[in-house]
Order: sequence, then structure tokens, then C-alpha cells
Amino acid sequence: MTKPLYEKIKNNIQRDIMNGTLSVHSQLPTELELSTTYGVSRITSKRALNELEQDGLIYRVQGKGSFVAETNTKKTSDDVFDLLFMMPFPDASNFGDYTSGMLQALPGTPYRLHIQRYDLETQYDDYAGVIFYPTDNHDALEAVFTLYARNIPVVILDKEVSGMPITTVVSNNDQGGYEATKHLMEQGVDEVLFVTSEDIENVSSIRTRYFGYLRALSESSNYTHQAPFLWSQTDHSIDAALLNRIQSKHCGLVCGNDILALTLMNELKHLGTLIPQDVKIVGFDNTQASAYVDPPLTTIAQNFEEIGRVAMSALLSRIQDPNHPVSRQVLDVTLIKRKSTD
Repeated sequence: MTKPLYEKIKNNIQRDIMNGTLSVHSQLPTELELSTTYGVSRITSKRALNELEQDGLIYRVQGKGSFVAETNTKKTSDDVFDLLFMMPFPDASNFGDYTSGMLQALPGTPYRLHIQRYDLETQYDDYAGVIFYPTDNHDALEAVFTLYARNIPVVILDKEVSGMPITTVVSNNDQGGYEATKHLMEQGVDEVLFVTSEDIENVSSIRTRYFGYLRALSESSNYTHQAPFLWSQTDHSIDAALLNRIQSKHCGLVCGNDILALTLMNELKHLGTLIPQDVKIVGFDNTQASAYVDPPLTTIAQNFEEIGRVAMSALLSRIQDPNHPVSRQVLDVTLIKRKSTD
């Protein structure tokens, strides 16, 4: 499902605030300038600015324009406590959605949100609580050990940390891998392959998607499961074994994420492979780009905004009551069918 245009404007501005491109008190483009840049009406650009103001990210000065706010939420009392959202890639569009959800849980509370890239030198003691998106299980353990030792409430996004009493909020990755695989099977491909750019032993979300892939294949006697094909992040040429499979059979590819799926599509098209006639591809994440490539990418959508809201609510509960039970919260995913599998 394609997002409304005002959300695209809002997310882009929010991302620029998050990564420091727009500094505190710097002026934003006017409604007219935004409408010209994005090719939308002034009503659309105005709505984007209104929502940013409601989220506490910007403030308006009559006759002068819109400016980046000093804090990410409005003060509701004399005592304001800082929360931290740590993430690996501040320019990724879905992190803006995570943040929007987090901010929805903050109005009426004495908390404000700070956002930064993951840094081992972070002074965690400055924060009342932390929401952390690790790139892999090693990052997760490193940060969680430090936070746990200091008794700082923490919620982990997207990954799971075994053996630690830590609240996690994740998408139903198993169901996503299952639905992606079943969809390709229903499209009549000869073989379904799982492709990832990350080691499934180190990244729990990708590993769980692979388990969903295996579960779907186990339900049919017509298909056999395969070990995952590992896509090199340094050498983007297609693995010879994978290419041989694609060229010898009508394959369906379940990709660990949309970025990998889009890269594969581009490489295969350069080799003259037709999508979806020769190979069908499913991604994971429903990134903005997935709807605009040729052909548009079938993908598994995560509700990043809801994940952010649930994570913040869980963190506030832990802060307010240190004895609040830890939990593993799993949110539904949705198969978005597009032309890459049609």
C-alpha cells in the first residue's frame, strides 16, 4: 500500500531532523516551496507541517515560517526526562515511521525523545530509558549487557536476545517468511530459494524469516527446502550457483529484505532475465522504493509506526514500574502483492 504524499514529506523532514541535516532552530522550506519540490498541492504540504508541529518536531513563528524544535516533544511539566532511540541507519525511511509511532505515546508524559546512531561511547546514564534497534545479535548483546548492568530500562526492536530478561518488539517474521514462500508456490514456480545478505546465525529476524520459509515448504511434497543463498555485501555480482538455479529453473526468490530484493532485480535485469516471467521475487519491509521500481516489488509489509508506538508504551511501563514484567510482543505482517510475482 503506497503512503499518502503528505507522509512522504513528513518522513523526509523527520529523517533530516534525526540525522542532523536540519539543525535545531533552522528554518524549514515554506508550504509553497515544499509543494513545488514534491509536486503536490499546498494543502498536502501544509498537512505535513501541521503533523510535524503536533509531534513536537517543529514550531511555527507567525510571519516568519517553520523551524526545528529544540526537543522532540512539548514540555508538559517542569521535570523533563530524556529517552534515547538508538539506530544503525538514520537515513532509512522506516526509521522515521518508528519514530512517529514512538512520539504518539509521549504526549501528556514528562518525557522527550532523543535519536542517535549506535555508539559504544553513549552516556546511557543520561537517559531514563533506551529503545535500541541493533543490526545483529552481537550489537544487541553488547548494548544490552551495559544497560542491564546499570539497571536502565531498555526495549529491543526487530531482534531477540536469548536468555536475557529484556522486552522485545518484533514483526511476525516467521509468518512473513511463510506467506512469501506460500505465495510463490501458489504462483507455480518450480523451486523456491531463500536469499539473504546477512548471516542467519547472527541476525534473529532473518533467521526467523528463513524458518517461515522452511515451514511453508514442509507442507508440500512438490518442493524441497534449500540452504539459504548468502549474497555478498562487498561483491554485488550474483553468486554463480544462484544464477545457475535461476537460469535452469523457473524460480521464486524469497529475499531477506527489500534492499536485497531491489539489488537482485537490478542485477538480473542487466543479465537479460525477465521479472516475473523468468524469476519471481518477494522482498520484506515494504520500503517506499518497492512500489516504484519496474516491476513493482511484491513484499511483506511491517507496521513500523505501530512497532514504534508499542515499543515506547512498553518502555514507559518499565520506567514507571521496574517490576513490570518483560514481554515479547509480536506484530502482524501483511503480504503486498505486486508485479514482481504476477
